[in-house]
Amino acid sequence: MTAALTLLSTSDRRGPGYLLFPPAGGTMRTFDPLADAAGADVWGVEYPGHGERLVESPAKTVEDLATHLAGETKRDWFSRTVAIGFGMGAFVALETAQRLGVAPAALIVVDACAPQRRSPDKNAKASASAMGRVFGRTGLTPVAGYRDSPESWEYALDLLLGDLQLLNTYRGPVRSRLACPIAAIRGTDDPAFASGDDATGGWRVWTSGPFVGRVVPGGHLGVLEPGREAEFWARIRRLEAAFLDLQPEVA
Repeated sequence: MTAALTLLSTSDRRGPGYLLFPPAGGTMRTFDPLADAAGADVWGVEYPGHGERLVESPAKTVEDLATHLAGETKRDWFSRTVAIGFGMGAFVALETAQRLGVAPAALIVVDACAPQRRSPDKNAKASASAMGRVFGRTGLTPVAGYRDSPESWEYALDLLLGDLQLLNTYRGPVRSRLACPIAAIRGTDDPAFASGDDATGGWRVWTSGPFVGRVVPGGHLGVLEPGREAEFWARIRRLEAAFLDLQPEVA
């Protein structure tokens, strides 16, 4: 059985490592370009039934998925790691932290509406449309070259639809705050926020520490587009600096 967490890149750079949670329909290999450009230790999460764990039975709920991941994650290591969740991965990261009973060094959520601001049925439909465009970008597909392979396309679509089912039944986490900074990032053209309601700001209630919200150019998961890797990590480092500036002074 393949481990749930895999080291994608290493570096001598001092500072926290990063744990990346894939979006709906994504796999650990979604993050290879990001990991290569990080200049840091980067770990990727592989969900059961996805990618290198394809032979395993997929999780039936987001909660079950988080329970499974928490069972394979060391609490002390997690507490020193910056967790970054993309789309559905944001909810999985939050649920995993709650089950571990320890916050990560920071939680960064990308293109994910705050849990309490979700309308599951509506968001599932919006996500299907958005992820259809995501699959049009080779860098985000579970299988390279899927356009030339009906089998690969069917595989990618099955992953997407299965994960959207999880999102459609997901009712949100227990109302308990994490004792770590949270940053919420969303794209200016993300169709999930087409109404103008910046539902990322709702993530503020999930932390007892600093909160930062950012709107960045691009559509849903546009930060993962090929060629934007250096921009992404520069933004992450600026967020980490902002967290330090927002920390209360200790007398």
